[in-house]
Amino acid sequence: MSIVSPGIIRRDNRPGHGSLPALTRAALIFGRLDQRLHTHPLLPAILFRERLEAARACAAVDGFLIDPWHLAAELEGLKPRVVGESAYERGDVIDAARAAFERYLWLVHPDGRQKDAMVPAEALLQAEARQAGPLLGAARAFHHWIETGHDRSAMRGALVRFWQGSHLLRTPLPLVAAKAFASDAPWSPSEWIPLFLSRLAEDAHAMEQRVIALEHGWRMARAKASGQRSTSRATAALDLIAAFPVLSASRLAGMLGISLKAAYLHLERFLAEGLIVEVTHRSARRLFALKGMAPLREAVRPPRRAVPGRRRGRPRRGEDIMPQPTSDPADTSQVPDLSKHRPEPIDYTALEEALAAADAAMTRFRSVID
Repeated sequence: MSIVSPGIIRRDNRPGHGSLPALTRAALIFGRLDQRLHTHPLLPAILFRERLEAARACAAVDGFLIDPWHLAAELEGLKPRVVGESAYERGDVIDAARAAFERYLWLVHPDGRQKDAMVPAEALLQAEARQAGPLLGAARAFHHWIETGHDRSAMRGALVRFWQGSHLLRTPLPLVAAKAFASDAPWSPSEWIPLFLSRLAEDAHAMEQRVIALEHGWRMARAKASGQRSTSRATAALDLIAAFPVLSASRLAGMLGISLKAAYLHLERFLAEGLIVEVTHRSARRLFALKGMAPLREAVRPPRRAVPGRRRGRPRRGEDIMPQPTSDPADTSQVPDLSKHRPEPIDYTALEEALAAADAAMTRFRSVID
């Protein structure tokens, strides 16, 4: 008996034999990941990266391939590079970025319309969870949700909230098993439900490995920044840079309670030692991040700078704006003959006539006064 509404549940709620290993593995990894991330000092940076990865995976399954760092540049208000051989290809990149951003909003910051669409999805999740538990219930609810013609995005956003509401996770982790909807995935419940649970376990395991790599980079940076005076704020500054995805010097100075100049001294030293990267290519709005965010720098378009020797304004059509190499001074064939380009003499006749008329007018004016 299948579900026809959140209040009518199938009678046979026993998991199939194929679901038990995947269910056990997913439960273990969820518990381990929740324990690691609870009150983690780098939680803001972890959530930032994992939400990017989840939005990328959801968009990819839905047919939109996007570099997650391109999306990161958009979210941070930076200008991403738009690559492509033609306007058509560049348009595809923009469309994919728009699609990934929409999936990001469903997972992280749903608007009023999206929240309304999640209400029946959450009700279905809770109804199934009461009968089969949160993990197996989520798999069954998702399958029924798609089977009845609903959109994936609403259930994905509902899952992020459901994991916390069911006390399975204490952190809003975007674990939605996007790869369970690959084009070659089976769809019968006996095959798809174990696949969904396996993909959940794989996503949680991959997330745990990325967290471990981030922790390792943070500890290595702290070790290199140590050895300062007891009053130095270098370690605290590095901790803040690691905790936030990208950070400006003014924000760092405000959080540390130091001057802007002191903040820049710390940042320049970290840059020289290779501990951090500047993701904005030394633009007016400089933003810094831990070394692991180096791909974001490659995704950001560098600011436009003046070409040496070129005047202000738009160049004329056909004008070569690149500086030309200087010719060999010994090659006299390339030296222009300046005698052929002497300026024409200026004719001052009209000016002299105007000055004479002005003098005559002044003389007449004086005679009248006298």
